[in-house]
Amino acid sequence: MEKKKLYVIDGNSLLFRAFYATYMGDPSAIMRSSDGTPTNAIFAFANMLLKIISSFEGGEYLFVGFDSDSQTFRKKEFASYKANRKPAPPELIPQFALSRELLDSLGIKYYEESGIEADDICGTIAKKASETGEYQVEVFTSDKDYLQLIDPNIKVNLLKTGLSNMIPMDETKMQEEWGFAPLQIIDYKGLCGDSSDNLPGIPGIGDKTAKKLIAEHGDFPSIVKAAKEGLIKGKLAEKILAGETSGEESYKLAHILIDCPLPFGLDDCLYHGYNPNLALAFAERYGLRQMASRLPKRLARGAEESKKEYVDETNIDFSKPYGFYCDCVEEGYPHSPLKGIAIVSGYSYHYFRLIELETNEALKASLEDKGVRKSGCNVKQAYCALAHLGLHLQGVAYDSLLAAYVLDSNAAANPIEALASLGETVTGENEEKAVNIAIATLESEQKALSALSSSSQDKLFEEVELPLTFVLARMELEGIAVNKEELLSIGKTYIAKRDAAEEEVIKLAGHSFNVASSKQVATVLFDELSLPSGKKRSTSIEELKAIQDAHPIVKKILEYRKYAKLVGTYIEGLSSHIHDGKIHTTFNQTLTSTGRLSSSSPNLQNVSTRDEESALIKKAFHYEDGTKILSLDYSQIELRILSSLANCEPYKQVFALGHDVHSETARRIFHLKPEEEVSKDMRRKAKAVNFAIIYGTSAYGLSEQIGCSPREASNLISEFYRHYPEIDKYLRSIIETVERQGYVSTILNRRRYLPDITSSNYATRDAAKRAALNAPVQGSAADLIKAAMIKVDQFLKDNHYKSKLILQIHDELLFALAPSEEATLPEQIKQIMVTALPFDVKLEAEVGIGDNWLEAK
Repeated sequence: MEKKKLYVIDGNSLLFRAFYATYMGDPSAIMRSSDGTPTNAIFAFANMLLKIISSFEGGEYLFVGFDSDSQTFRKKEFASYKANRKPAPPELIPQFALSRELLDSLGIKYYEESGIEADDICGTIAKKASETGEYQVEVFTSDKDYLQLIDPNIKVNLLKTGLSNMIPMDETKMQEEWGFAPLQIIDYKGLCGDSSDNLPGIPGIGDKTAKKLIAEHGDFPSIVKAAKEGLIKGKLAEKILAGETSGEESYKLAHILIDCPLPFGLDDCLYHGYNPNLALAFAERYGLRQMASRLPKRLARGAEESKKEYVDETNIDFSKPYGFYCDCVEEGYPHSPLKGIAIVSGYSYHYFRLIELETNEALKASLEDKGVRKSGCNVKQAYCALAHLGLHLQGVAYDSLLAAYVLDSNAAANPIEALASLGETVTGENEEKAVNIAIATLESEQKALSALSSSSQDKLFEEVELPLTFVLARMELEGIAVNKEELLSIGKTYIAKRDAAEEEVIKLAGHSFNVASSKQVATVLFDELSLPSGKKRSTSIEELKAIQDAHPIVKKILEYRKYAKLVGTYIEGLSSHIHDGKIHTTFNQTLTSTGRLSSSSPNLQNVSTRDEESALIKKAFHYEDGTKILSLDYSQIELRILSSLANCEPYKQVFALGHDVHSETARRIFHLKPEEEVSKDMRRKAKAVNFAIIYGTSAYGLSEQIGCSPREASNLISEFYRHYPEIDKYLRSIIETVERQGYVSTILNRRRYLPDITSSNYATRDAAKRAALNAPVQGSAADLIKAAMIKVDQFLKDNHYKSKLILQIHDELLFALAPSEEATLPEQIKQIMVTALPFDVKLEAEVGIGDNWLEAK
């Protein structure tokens, strides 16, 4: 018979670990609730508990033991017991009480008793379970004393660092790591003592000697006896006899009690689930949004009793609000054929296969009726799929994919992940899966809308992301015109230059080899030609550029790679996506952590403009009927937004006067007089400094970019902050904010969560800081262009313009411009773009018009 599972947690040990795993030494920077209550330890502790209970399938047992106070029997017997321990940090103390409140809300059994340590409570529970032979016990602690509990039914998970790095210890592992049996940890501590508990052991006996004595004589009493009887000789015997008293005390105190009288039994530790009202209220009260999203819904107390029984019913009333999910063929989006649509209304559902949908006039009319409220998942895909059937989807008020993305941009790459982040587990395949997505969408809606409202992100969802999804869907359906023959003709030139470069490389190498193989290139460069290489023998473009003057072959390899990429990525890659004379890219609305849109299948945001030759690809993007391409590109938008967010008047004034921001920065950081001219090199370096500020680039990183020493780069950054102190103050406040609350926000309250800001790893933590510095600026730029797209789209629609929005590339919008609208429309769109959001800095957008995309730029 399969054994029951019991999880025993050393509460105090894990709380201390949780606190220091998320504490960087600055009390003012730890996570806190809105009323200032420290929550960093509770945040990490809750994550671990949820990770454990999320694995539960039913019938598991869970218990947490705590120290009640320091006045234990060990303290009474040995006054110096744990006397060397520092008092708990003031920021941790209030979190002990919160931990009990957390456990109550999660329905987890816990116990504490004055005079008894958590070790003894947990030890008693673990051993009691083991002795029945019916339980498999897992203990979680950072205290090595617990190792003595290990037996065939008990495993101890010893926390090494943080709360995720654990070493599972069983009898075999114990022997491998320590060289003796679990119970002999008591004898070991009698000999060596334990500095963490201030137990002296026998002075002069260390780890190696202790292990040797245990291996030869067994337990502590036998070792002392052997010394007295002369079986242990010399100075070692003298040490043992001289330290017998302190060793005996340490040996005694190291014993964990396993027979404490407890006012509850094992059955009381059976996990029955959590109270959803208490758990959500706790998470809301202390700002633990991630905890709320990770609560496993199936374990909510009463979930089974109150679970809705959905019935397959074809006769659904489509005039009432309903949830839906369009089940599409995965390949070929946005032209993916629709397989069927799952509809859920009340407790009724039905999967309408394509043939059923096409003949169901009531359902088709309902989908187009903006008066019927609908809740969907991945509505952009649904809009496109239904449009191919001639249906115009309207009346959508909720999209679970978008709601999850707004709540946490790291958790919503696809419907399944999005719903999981909202506490819904979707199972099944094909039609069943589609129905379950629609059900989960409805069941998560109120919880998600409430979370959006409480985090002040409801307007971002309702007024930006949801309306934008329809704008993007229409752009995907419209596509952008491309002349395939012209594109392939450009490609022939690239192919010829690629092949010529390859021949030159082989000629310079003196033999034939695969120039596309990094490994073979490395052999030729570093072994045969003895060119300088790094430790990893890298042949990356950056590494090759660094040694390009060492031998003519290097420049030819770079040339080969340039044209090989142009052929593979931009000729072959783009031409395969041309249908009906157009490319219909997919705009990924829920993929980036910053709120930016990305493009795929193919990625039109990445069409190269690096040099004149690469930019030729854009020449193939044009219309045959005289329609022109209009480009409007925000000018230096991130720098302008930074000046506004930081409220830096001198920086804002540069833009207000229409001056070149990089030249103005150069004047300040290089101390130029008014009559002195800014050189190209000065401007180049100043530009790098401006963007280093935005992206949190280090002095070393900047020095690499502009070719100077780290000290010089550091001085340039300092000079920038000297002239623009408001920006320095603002960026410092960003770091303080993210360290305190775990996220940063944009102008529209878009949040970017950065859990790595509390990482114990410096490199990881530093990367999170750099991301935090950039996120409000880049995210606000994303907010701006999204708001502009919605307003421009509405303007075109309301005024019945023929021109259409067809592409978004970072800070640029492309339009198919009707010739009859060329005289007035560009300026009207520009005005909408520069006033789309209320920044207190002058925004500018550059207008370009051409017969093709290249000319428009």
